[in-house]
Amino acid sequence: MVQQKADKPLYLGHRERLRSRFLSDGGASMPDYEFLELILTYAILRRDVKDDAKRLIAHFGSIANVLTASQESLSAYGLSQNVIALFKIISVAFKRITTPHLKESNNTLYTEFDYVLDHCKASVLNTDVEEFHIMMLDKQLRLIEDKLIQRGSIDEVPVYPRDVVKQILDSHATAVVLYHNHPSGNCQPSSADIHITKEIIKALTPLKIKVCDHIIVSKDNYFSFHDHKLLDFV
Repeated sequence: MVQQKADKPLYLGHRERLRSRFLSDGGASMPDYEFLELILTYAILRRDVKDDAKRLIAHFGSIANVLTASQESLSAYGLSQNVIALFKIISVAFKRITTPHLKESNNTLYTEFDYVLDHCKASVLNTDVEEFHIMMLDKQLRLIEDKLIQRGSIDEVPVYPRDVVKQILDSHATAVVLYHNHPSGNCQPSSADIHITKEIIKALTPLKIKVCDHIIVSKDNYFSFHDHKLLDFV
């Protein structure tokens, strides 16, 4: 008796169609849950993952929140190390793409603000505590380097102007962008945020180093001191 070959699982054909659609238009026709579903297929190999993708987005609020969630949050949700590692790889890869773009671009920061914002989010949105960073810029307002100045707690990060000035002078920057995250989701600057921005500007002004912006980011929003005209302290 000839044994018939087992039928290929239905989900395999669905995965092939997902990949073909993605490659045909770069994912433009795919809703977020299908894009996340496609990502999951590379870490979960032997079952349908459409419902997993939908539940993840429902739980975290958006695909961006899923991919930038902290390792602790993803683990608490119940994801495997394979899935968590894949999400972190995507997050780090995004940062490694945006950072060289800003360094190599001939355009100034002001014409690359979308990349600046994406860079800020990629740097700090995978942590559950506040982090204070500085983007060091040259005379043409192009990125020299990004430095993590301080890590804090869930709702504050201590920053000392003396340390900030030293880091900036060491990099030979002539302008900077300050940025940090608010894990709470509320991007409005606190009185402490305004105070430290004011103190840093006062410390840098005699050195002829310009603070171009202070950006506060959360998973869903951002606040720019420059856009809200909150940099005229001196």
